[in-house]
Amino acid sequence: MSTPIPPARDDARYQAVVARRMQWDMLVWQVPVLAMTAQAFLFTIALGDGNRFGRVVASLLALTVSFLCVTLMARHRQAELTDAKWLDEYEHAHLGDTSVHGETWRARRDATGVGAGRVGALVPLLPGFKTWVIGLSVFGLAAIAALIHAVT
Repeated sequence: MSTPIPPARDDARYQAVVARRMQWDMLVWQVPVLAMTAQAFLFTIALGDGNRFGRVVASLLALTVSFLCVTLMARHRQAELTDAKWLDEYEHAHLGDTSVHGETWRARRDATGVGAGRVGALVPLLPGFKTWVIGLSVFGLAAIAALIHAVT
């Protein structure tokens, strides 16, 4: 259920949603950075020479961090996409065919290269959110492997 588009231009509401969308987008990408920091610390303990109990606890915490970060990223992304869609609809309704949010912007971004010559051609332009979810899931699997190693 999306927020209804105001019938008349409402620049204050538009600016508020733009600011909120930017905040959601920043939060989406802060989560994996913080997760990597936590994972580095927990895996140092889980794979170290410490006592078994500490390694088991660290492994369980690393698994928990992976799960929590993926779900938190998903909720932030959901909110960001909701605002991007609202902004795209608002722009089409009140500003004509010009839109700087939503599907229109994504298509324009995807059609633009990274401007790094041959190096840029080698960099895969994978969907960032999906890539990070897979990466954090791999850390979760590694935490399970560390847990198995700690208890055997």
